[in-house]
Amino acid sequence: MTTAYPDPRYGAVPPPPPPPPAKKELNPLDVTLGIVLYSVALVLAACSAYATIFFAFAADSCSYGGRSCDYVGSAMGASWGGAALAVVSGAVMLPIAAWRRRPLWIWGVVPLIFVIGGFLIGYSIVSAGISA
Repeated sequence: MTTAYPDPRYGAVPPPPPPPPAKKELNPLDVTLGIVLYSVALVLAACSAYATIFFAFAADSCSYGGRSCDYVGSAMGASWGGAALAVVSGAVMLPIAAWRRRPLWIWGVVPLIFVIGGFLIGYSIVSAGISA
């Protein structure tokens, strides 16, 4: 007769299961950096949304030369969309990353990229419309 593990009739006991791995601690520098970068992204998002309002001044020249002003709304949408995406992505992903014990600084940099990228895309749309 064969058994799957040492035969219990002879006093052999299977080894206990290994203990679960300990959760790694969050690095305080990483937490601080993530929060500071996200705060900077929030301030830049507010500044970007405010500065985007001045894109409407680019439409002042639309009455001269038969130019179309449709680009101004698209530029504002791109800029505000980048700011909104930055705020939402940071607010959602920072707690998830902290819960999973992942690096937080990444989710402080990503909103900065969204804000700056959205504003630059909006600015390039307005600039292209003015020069057209």
